[in-house]
Amino acid sequence: MSEYAPEYTKKERVVLVAKHMAWAIPLVAATKMWFFPWFGAYAERAHCYDYGYVTGTHLVFYFVFVAIPIGSALAIFSIEGVRSLKIIRLGQNPLPGEKVLRKTKYKYGVKAKIQPYIVLLVLVFLLGLGIKGIFWANDIIYDPNNKQLVCSNS
Repeated sequence: MSEYAPEYTKKERVVLVAKHMAWAIPLVAATKMWFFPWFGAYAERAHCYDYGYVTGTHLVFYFVFVAIPIGSALAIFSIEGVRSLKIIRLGQNPLPGEKVLRKTKYKYGVKAKIQPYIVLLVLVFLLGLGIKGIFWANDIIYDPNNKQLVCSNS
């Protein structure tokens, strides 16, 4: 076995970049052009919306303090989590047969496990931040010192 991991060919790199650009560009464009303006307008009038047990204010604060950190953790886990667990179990990075973008030596043992442990540490941090965010959101929403905003029909 070679001491270097196999590399992507130039054609494979172009295809890989094209595939990721095909979903990333529309996602960024939709987020920037549609979601952020909509969310900003919704957040300004969130106190006016009542959905039974929750209000628009609840949704805004829970989205910002809970959903974003936990969603980020889930996204990172879906991209790097399973791979990190395999590296920790096997003790080799990159994994056997895994192609790389540049010339990369195989690492074994503790050296191979450093990056996966950092990824898992980031996941735990984001999950903890999301859990703590529940309490932060509740503190802000139910703070008696917050002034009640009046909803206008305009």
